[in-house]
Amino acid sequence: MIDLHCHILPGVDDGPETMEESMAMCRLSLGDGIRTILATPHTLNGVYQNNRSTILAKVRELNKAIEECGMRNPESRVQRSEIRGPENKSPMTQLPNNPMTLRILPGADVHFSPELPQQIEEGKALTIGDGGRYLLLEFPVQGIPRGAEEVLFQLMVRGIIPIISHPERNLEIAHKPQRYLEMMRMGCLGQVTAMSLTGEFGEEVKRVADKLLKARLVQIIASDAHSPNSRPPLLSPAVQAAARIVGEAEARKMVTLYPQTVLEGQRIDTQ
Repeated sequence: MIDLHCHILPGVDDGPETMEESMAMCRLSLGDGIRTILATPHTLNGVYQNNRSTILAKVRELNKAIEECGMRNPESRVQRSEIRGPENKSPMTQLPNNPMTLRILPGADVHFSPELPQQIEEGKALTIGDGGRYLLLEFPVQGIPRGAEEVLFQLMVRGIIPIISHPERNLEIAHKPQRYLEMMRMGCLGQVTAMSLTGEFGEEVKRVADKLLKARLVQIIASDAHSPNSRPPLLSPAVQAAARIVGEAEARKMVTLYPQTVLEGQRIDTQ
């Protein structure tokens, strides 16, 4: 499985504080069947300003620790295939076919800003896998800012497809989903949090998550994990919950095929 949204880098946001905590999260992920994790620290939210160079350096550090502790086979040579982003600037590392391999890739949980297109160009925000094709975008929990659609349009003009993170936990989307629906029609994607589907964020959030899932308004399940304990990096329980709504095959695609398609810089076909 692929976890496209995970706060697993140590000491950069409200996720793990130490490398030991990050490694504990890695072990949990590996045990759950996750083989690829996108490290997505908070970015540009007024508290955490993690830029592209900081995230890339931290990802290299965590991958090195994973290899040294044996969660990654150092003799496996990965293959590289290029993501076709706007500038073709970043090769994506593909995982070797090794059942005990865990690989961390770079990303960011980017807070919405009217200046977002420019911030990406200036290296202040990181696209998924640094591929220049998809962006994990977080709206304020209270609602969707005025003019958000124009910013999304400007991103898409630049060839970047926004993935709206945890829409089920946004108050406006929960009560008035019309604008979110229009964003999906524009070509954006939605990512639901695993713990929302299992009810661990409360019954109301679960109700909204189930409704969005049933309407096919979310395409990806991700952990949005922050710790090895209270918010662990697990996907299997959510896949089981989603399977009761959309069927086992579709639920599995939301943690395998669809996120892999995102990593490859291709468009998701949910038909």
